[in-house]
Amino acid sequence: MVLQSKIYLNNAASGWPRADGVCESVNTYLNTPPFHPGRVSSSSQDPITECRRRLADLLEVNDPNRIILTQHATHALNLAIFGLGIRHHGHIVATVTEHNSVLRPIHHLKVRYPSLKITIIGLDASYALDEEAFTHALADSPTLVVLNHASNVTGRVNPVETLFAEAKKRGAITLLDAAQSLGNVPLSVKFCNADMIAFTGHKGLHGPPGTGGLYVDPKLDLEQIYVGGTGVRSDLMLHPPDMPMRLEAGTPNAPAFAGLAAALQWHQKHGATHAQTAMALRDRLRNGLKEVQGVTVFDADEHAQRTSVVSFRIQGWDVEELGFILAESFGIIGRSGLHCAPLIHQAIGSAPEGTVRLSASGFNTEDEIDFAIQSIRKLAS
Repeated sequence: MVLQSKIYLNNAASGWPRADGVCESVNTYLNTPPFHPGRVSSSSQDPITECRRRLADLLEVNDPNRIILTQHATHALNLAIFGLGIRHHGHIVATVTEHNSVLRPIHHLKVRYPSLKITIIGLDASYALDEEAFTHALADSPTLVVLNHASNVTGRVNPVETLFAEAKKRGAITLLDAAQSLGNVPLSVKFCNADMIAFTGHKGLHGPPGTGGLYVDPKLDLEQIYVGGTGVRSDLMLHPPDMPMRLEAGTPNAPAFAGLAAALQWHQKHGATHAQTAMALRDRLRNGLKEVQGVTVFDADEHAQRTSVVSFRIQGWDVEELGFILAESFGIIGRSGLHCAPLIHQAIGSAPEGTVRLSASGFNTEDEIDFAIQSIRKLAS
């Protein structure tokens, strides 16, 4: 089998191609005189309002003003973690599955407030989160419990509904990192028990980079991390306290959010079928690679819910070299290394190099997956 074009299997990093209508919407906005309504305008011409409304519909949020628009999930997670005002004697519970967008903010807090306690939950023998250790950590009155919804290394989806329900009974605030799951896995604020949800627009939603958001429960008033212009209420010397202006400042990236609004419109019509196709391709890839001698596919639990991510290594190959050869010699675009999630590699046995990661989307085909398997088999032999 010979495929002439590049095969893009790096959707866990950034969804490509973009959803239908995204590029056109960005281009249209850039070629139209700028329109600057207030942050809470309901004008149909305003992509910010439309994007906020569509995100609220997707997450089943009753009030769109509880959706803060951000540059990306990292921005959203920083707003959430630093905005809670956790100081000395606080207690944060996280897991080895977390991305550096969680790990680094909480450890920066630890530097500022040395008496802050951080508990990191590991994995059990089946590579699921260690729920016994999680329950034990909750006994020590956590201020914040932050969970990765889906690992960007193994693709495994964590049971956040039950874990967050247990955390909330102990009085903890719950934060969900949905960067890998939104658009790939059904997600609703009504069922996930998250007080805050951070997400991005350029992965599972196949929207533009530079877009993301944070849902904040009505019971929470986060501290204002950055302040400035809002376009309305300019007479105030302090930043307005009303949501969503409370946590937004400066000129928004309206062209990108116009593109994200188009992606959300596309997702409403095609998202479920698209995700189903991606999961079928994931199974085809995982099963094919597991039959190749010398290949290790990480997190082999066949019953675990997961995204389209497949991480593997070939015995005797350096992962960075392997990723380079796949791209340069076979045209297969994936990603190699630690994937900005260093702790999980210690837990699954892929430290210190990490893994080669392939992640399909519904835009990929069975022929592309079969070609990837054949290419890896050739390298393994």
